[in-house]
Amino acid sequence: MKVLLAVHGYPPELCGGTEGSTQALARSAAAGGVEVMVVAGSLEHGEEFSVSEDVDRDPQTGAGVRVRRMHRSDLYFDHWHKLHSEEVGRAFTDILEEWRPDVVHVMHWLRLSDDLVLRAARAGIPSLVTMNDHLTSCLLSLRVHPERRAPCEETHAAMVCMTCAGAFPPRTPWVPPEQQLVLFGQRKAQLDRELDLAQFRIVPSQAHGEALVRHTGRSQSALVIPPARAERLRPSPPLPAPDGDQPLRLGLWSGGGAAKGARSILSALIRVVGAGLARPVELHLAGIEPMDTAAVDLPKGLTCIQHGPFKHDELSQHPVARVHAALVGSLAPESYGLVADEAFELGLPTLLPSAPALVERFQDQAGVEFYDQASEESLAEALGSLCARLPLALPTRGDIAPDRQAITAMHMDLWERACGVPASEGVPAESWFEARIRSEAQASWDRQCSQASAEDLGFSAS
Repeated sequence: MKVLLAVHGYPPELCGGTEGSTQALARSAAAGGVEVMVVAGSLEHGEEFSVSEDVDRDPQTGAGVRVRRMHRSDLYFDHWHKLHSEEVGRAFTDILEEWRPDVVHVMHWLRLSDDLVLRAARAGIPSLVTMNDHLTSCLLSLRVHPERRAPCEETHAAMVCMTCAGAFPPRTPWVPPEQQLVLFGQRKAQLDRELDLAQFRIVPSQAHGEALVRHTGRSQSALVIPPARAERLRPSPPLPAPDGDQPLRLGLWSGGGAAKGARSILSALIRVVGAGLARPVELHLAGIEPMDTAAVDLPKGLTCIQHGPFKHDELSQHPVARVHAALVGSLAPESYGLVADEAFELGLPTLLPSAPALVERFQDQAGVEFYDQASEESLAEALGSLCARLPLALPTRGDIAPDRQAITAMHMDLWERACGVPASEGVPAESWFEARIRSEAQASWDRQCSQASAEDLGFSAS
């Protein structure tokens, strides 16, 4: 069987949760005899559109996965106006014609194009879609309310969503409101069509599937399959209790990006330590995005140590995980919770936000506690209570999710089932004039964007 996986990024360039789980699935399927190609987006911007190719080889099994990366040349291609790309679409069609996969599995459309399933259907190739985040119900994919800094429960609708997305750079003052309404409608219609044409729709948790139905009124029939993972982490011996003035060590390794909640965690710890916590605290941060702490006044007894990027297979020995407890501060309605999985496997007491997917998976698990995701007061109270009780001795934990081989087997079963279903019946043919209109619209967007000042785009002058 030949399977093409499409995803918005792929290691080692991009190593987020979806990228890492796609790599784990690709490697595992290849080791099981499936011929796998990954078509991935890239952040590497070029003067002209290009496609690069290399081979991702699993160091344990030796199985190789062909990886073709799409390097876009248009400006700000992560912007919601740019979800469609004629250049990516044409290159994707060329790959389908050249390689002729038996099935296409779309893990994400960002940095690629919103017509991947459509193009596969036109080529007579069946597709599956995994909705790993909120791209289909949020212009920013995260569903974090910009003012409340909490999960957004708004229905996916033009005016509300466009106002929210417009608060973040790059802003687009050259695109009038009526044109943005058209772009919103096109984006929604195209993603709805992708879901309708897919033979199977997959979500990583029941809670995430319910949220998508609630926000969009669609995807009621989605199947629940957890994301694939690399080999499970092996716990190290527990960190001993601190003696004397030695600090409690807390770890947060999801990065310092705004939606990851590191700032909220640090602010809550400032309150807890400033209120007279009996022991000093070290907060260890790791991840791709650092947190700017230059203007933060830390009270005596609180230290913040940032370690930067790390390799996940080395996490069990990394300083950010050699701690008394793990913290997750995400402000987003998480779809699954890979960081929580890692903390659980490492045997660490863990403090989690009350995102429905996390509650679904970790409720009643020993050593796992929750705080109200929308309340800074709840976070501070939970942190204070946790710090007062550390260190905690935990019982041996079982597995929290199926292993990679079991998850791969679930996907392989769906791929085989999809192959028996016709993919091109009733699919509209491509209109040459539509492609030209879209290409000219993208070129016009870029021309006007390049003439805008940093202030116009919403970036600070510095």
